[in-house]
Amino acid sequence: MYKDLFDEKKQNEMRAFFLEISKLGTYRKYPKNSVIDISGNDFVAIVVEGKLKRALYSSRGLEKILYMLKPGEIFGEMDYFCGGNVNIITKAMGNTIISIVNRDKLDKILETNYQGYKFFLHSVIRKYRILMLQMADMIFNSSIGKIADTLIRLSSQEGRFVGQNLVINFSLTHQEIADLIGCSRVTVTKGLNEFKEKGIIDIQNKKIIIKDMEKLRAYIEPLI
Repeated sequence: MYKDLFDEKKQNEMRAFFLEISKLGTYRKYPKNSVIDISGNDFVAIVVEGKLKRALYSSRGLEKILYMLKPGEIFGEMDYFCGGNVNIITKAMGNTIISIVNRDKLDKILETNYQGYKFFLHSVIRKYRILMLQMADMIFNSSIGKIADTLIRLSSQEGRFVGQNLVINFSLTHQEIADLIGCSRVTVTKGLNEFKEKGIIDIQNKKIIIKDMEKLRAYIEPLI
């Protein structure tokens, strides 16, 4: 199912479009763990290098990661088209460069390139699907099922085959996985260790390698 929802070719076309547009923007550099705070809604920000996370925080400092962004992916498009401003915190997960493209330049692009709207719509729908699947996990799956389903989803979004194994092509800490699925770091560590002991996954250079997808799927409650 996830391969259809996160079609690799379409995602790469979207990223290529936004990386081309990024050349028209103003570049800013952010070190790891810095908060990216850009006021207003007259821009779209494009990740050029590095990786970001967008998250909600409670008054007690609890974090819920909504989604992560890699080069060619954007934020600010919903406020750009619809106005308003949701209090989502954006943080750099590593040394990161973004390009900020202002409304006047974007409007000129979209006046002559109607195909551009397709990529903005793709970006919004992709985020909606990620959040929808997270919500389904919270309701239908156990803690270890949430971990399994998240690994399957990430492999469909960012996976590459190395021989018979599927590698999730970016590194995540146990805490980041926990903040993504809404459980404790200890729970994630126990779940990943169980998968490793059963030969379902391996972890090398902080990257998760899925060795037996069918056994991993057995942990989740499938949607009809």
